[in-house]
Amino acid sequence: MCWREQLKQYEYNKNWNAAIKLMQVVIDDNPNDIDGYLFMNYLLMDILVNEMYDNSKHDYYADLLKKYFLESYSRFSNNSEYLFYIGFIASMSEWYFDIEMEDVESMLKKATYLDPESLLYKWGYCCILNQRAEVNTETKYFLSRQILENDMLMKNIMKKGLLGEYLKEFMLLVYESTKVLL
Repeated sequence: MCWREQLKQYEYNKNWNAAIKLMQVVIDDNPNDIDGYLFMNYLLMDILVNEMYDNSKHDYYADLLKKYFLESYSRFSNNSEYLFYIGFIASMSEWYFDIEMEDVESMLKKATYLDPESLLYKWGYCCILNQRAEVNTETKYFLSRQILENDMLMKNIMKKGLLGEYLKEFMLLVYESTKVLL
């Protein structure tokens, strides 16, 4: 079984310690794999922000998140894909990453600068930073629709596991909330 399938099982069963250990092995075995770091950062952020866990493990999880964020950022800070996804993840809990929203903005802006043709990165810069539907409504609607209707882009997003699922849900929310305003 590949690590992505195993991780999905652990996440489904809320077996956080096994999921973290699996991702630590994945990262140790493949330190240049962006996805390993993205999955780990999302896993830890999701546990801390959205899941029920033993409170005595809070500091351990938070410290791991900072460790893997700093480690991955030092490796991949010039990679547009990494910058987009880590910016998206960090935007939900920047305090755990020990950064400010201005840092998230810089990540998303740099991803767009590095790959100015990417609809996904343009969408991120426009939609993640200002989530109010009444701001840049037409642009948010247009970009969301274009991405949601693009099978190849959506397939790539969904390869990101729970991170991709959450991104898709968020994008659908942006699409629906802007659609009613047009």
